[in-house]
Amino acid sequence: MSEKKKKMKVPAGALRFTAPDSLAFAEVSKGEDGEKHLKMTPYSGKIIKNHFWWGDTVLDVEGIQFDNKTKFPVLEEHRNDKKIAVSSRPLVTEQFSLELDPAKTKFVSTPESEQFQKLSLDDGFPYQASIHFDPMVIERIEDGASVKVNGYKFKGPGTVFRKWVFKEASVCVFGFDTKSQATAFSKEEVELELEEETILAQENTKLSKEEVKTVEIKTVEELTGAHPELVKSIQEAMKTDLETTFSKERATFKTELAKKDTELDGQNDRILKLEKTDTIRSEKELATSAGTIWATKLSNSDIPEHLYDKVAGMVSHTKFVKEGVLDKEVFGIAVDEEIADWVKKGVVSTVMGTGFSANSDESGETLVDKQKDEDTTKMANHLLVLAGQKLKEEKAA
Repeated sequence: MSEKKKKMKVPAGALRFTAPDSLAFAEVSKGEDGEKHLKMTPYSGKIIKNHFWWGDTVLDVEGIQFDNKTKFPVLEEHRNDKKIAVSSRPLVTEQFSLELDPAKTKFVSTPESEQFQKLSLDDGFPYQASIHFDPMVIERIEDGASVKVNGYKFKGPGTVFRKWVFKEASVCVFGFDTKSQATAFSKEEVELELEEETILAQENTKLSKEEVKTVEIKTVEELTGAHPELVKSIQEAMKTDLETTFSKERATFKTELAKKDTELDGQNDRILKLEKTDTIRSEKELATSAGTIWATKLSNSDIPEHLYDKVAGMVSHTKFVKEGVLDKEVFGIAVDEEIADWVKKGVVSTVMGTGFSANSDESGETLVDKQKDEDTTKMANHLLVLAGQKLKEEKAA
């Protein structure tokens, strides 16, 4: 059914809306001039879903008209008092979208334009694009029917604008909301005179109510029984997808694990070297501290110097080390006791290297003096024997 030149009133907001992927942003050209240009896709060619007035909607880009105009305004939020740029006619791309030609789009000198350029260029603010048009010929697509538009099949229910007049494009913060009947634009009404055609459902594209059979499936077992091949294909697809995902994750995990093991081995080697160095340094410090105690105490004793090493070897400092710390007080006492024991046993400094003590006997003569006399007598007798003389009598003890 077709009706020519039908008049209708619609909200003004119903003629301004945003499709998916309709974007707007400023960029600087790569040429020597470095000029700023506007990159804008007023309409992506895709379906505008759930429009408050038209339902699912598509603009047929092959039916765009321009009222003999060559220049068009670019506004902000479709407001005439907020001007952004001036553009030539938008171009229809191979993907059935409308795009402004950056080389033929010039920014104007307004605060709104300057703010848009700054926010887009400097701050990367994500603007969307919205389109304003006047419809001329529309198709009402009933539920179950379908038509071809913008290179794809559009299934009803919905609306296709086969011919329409491009008015302007706007940059928007969130695009022109599809449920914008509450906005100022939507409250205004516009009277349209257009051709309208209703596309009814075709018998071969839609089953009648009598032909529709509803099957309620509640469990996996019921689904498997009703559609075993479908369930099998779903299971195989899921299995393949999971195996692929698992293989990738496992390979990544193994790579990361090997990397961590290498790093850990390197860290362990460095730790062992540091521990070895620290242990050697600590042992040297302990030995030096113990040696200082020995040297001090032996130098203040009567022990012969050539016996220092032997005496010092009798008391090891390692027995007095606890948690890496030498107990100097207890070790010093042990050293004193060891030196005292050697002195008590008569090992003190002597003349001519003998090891007797310098104690006195009952006559008051020291053992050292007596030793000296004995040594002198023995040497004299030896000389007398060599000379053939009478031996000298040894001094009575």
